[in-house]
Amino acid sequence: MSKRYLIRCAQPILSICMSLLPITMIGCSGTTSVSKSTSTDVVSTQSPSSPQIIALIQSVPITRSQIESDLSERAGNQAFVDLILDRQLEDELKSRHLTLTQSDLANEETLFVRTIDAIDPSAPSYQLLENLKSVRGLGPDRYPRMIRRNAILRKLVSDQAIPSQFEFELATRIAFGPKYQVRLYVSENQRAASELIEQLDRSPPPSQRWIFADACAAQSIHPSASRGGLITDLSLDDPGYPQVLTSALSDTQPGDRTRMLATDSGFVVALVESISPAVEPAQQQIQSIRDQLISRKQRIEMQRLADQLIASAQVTVMDRSLNWAWSNRP
Repeated sequence: MSKRYLIRCAQPILSICMSLLPITMIGCSGTTSVSKSTSTDVVSTQSPSSPQIIALIQSVPITRSQIESDLSERAGNQAFVDLILDRQLEDELKSRHLTLTQSDLANEETLFVRTIDAIDPSAPSYQLLENLKSVRGLGPDRYPRMIRRNAILRKLVSDQAIPSQFEFELATRIAFGPKYQVRLYVSENQRAASELIEQLDRSPPPSQRWIFADACAAQSIHPSASRGGLITDLSLDDPGYPQVLTSALSDTQPGDRTRMLATDSGFVVALVESISPAVEPAQQQIQSIRDQLISRKQRIEMQRLADQLIASAQVTVMDRSLNWAWSNRP
């Protein structure tokens, strides 16, 4: 039984692109094309042989060579990973005789925007998108490349990300089956858990809930501690919780607590506040569960393939600053 079973993330799914951010939303500079003018010639202010001036600081010219080392050390690894993945994905696409279409790119951007909407449904999509671009440094070069990478990854893994009937039925039971509202206390100290149980047994039933919540907030090591241990929609079918806990909850009535449970994460006591019955889902809800399950499996396979392609690339870094960044990557 893994520690991750109890230390359960309570964040909303940030679906495909967000789960790939460490790989696919990393930038590097691209080339810029200049279209020919039919009316006038463009005159450069710099001679071809002079250093490229990119800024002025108090009227003093700053050249690109002056910041190249700093850029390589600070963000070179991220940019380099992007470049590796760009090239590896294009080669993989070609080797499989697949073609990326404009429809694929449009669909990928739609999915990306949709996942951003889930962060804050009340905010305009374009505003959230622009904010995310700013935070992640997704400029006019990096953003379309990120979309293209994700679109290629999705096309490459589409045949491997099909959920089984068992996975679909499990996801449906978790989404629409009975829900337990509980408070969860987890401690590495067995004595502390025992003292909580003793305190509850000495207290009148109306006050037990608040005693339990206070103990969770003060002592519990579970992520729900800041909410007084409150978990509002725990499903007994959810494999994210250890079986010893879900089995104990199935025998516990609202207002009662479980016995002390020994787990890999510590000593656990749960107080059941209420149980909501299962609901009959509409067809649209069932389809939504299927779509979410497919997206989740695609995310996992996309990340796996990205990691594999990066690891398999034959890389030789000759620039000193970039080599330092590459050698010290996480």
